[in-house]
Amino acid sequence: MLLIPILVIACCGCAGTGSGSGNSNSGGGTPAATVQMTGSHSFNPVNVTVPAGSTVQWQNIDTTHHTVASDTNVAKFNSDPAFPTGLPGGSTFNWTVPAGTASGTIFYYHCEFHGAAGDGTHIGTGMAGSVTVQ
Repeated sequence: MLLIPILVIACCGCAGTGSGSGNSNSGGGTPAATVQMTGSHSFNPVNVTVPAGSTVQWQNIDTTHHTVASDTNVAKFNSDPAFPTGLPGGSTFNWTVPAGTASGTIFYYHCEFHGAAGDGTHIGTGMAGSVTVQ
């Protein structure tokens, strides 16, 4: 009989981690917004608006690896710890907007492979997007 080792990674309610398709660590609820990473090296939609404390989910529907990285190093708003080589096709990454974030706050992000960071007040170039708090 052939034994195959299995790696199990647990997440105890921590925001900002991800795994295979369908995983949501938003506290048990459905993500407030879903952003797809596409084969045209873009986020769709580019801009989403969600309430503070809610979760945004990125789904890689492409065969190419992509990342989600905060333009200003916002805590846990980076897919690298969970996916050091980028999210493979079919994977998801979740980030929860910090509770208490003021309405009108905009978080800018980009794919480290196919985009460039903005200056924290404007969207970057290439594969880049934003999350606005309502």
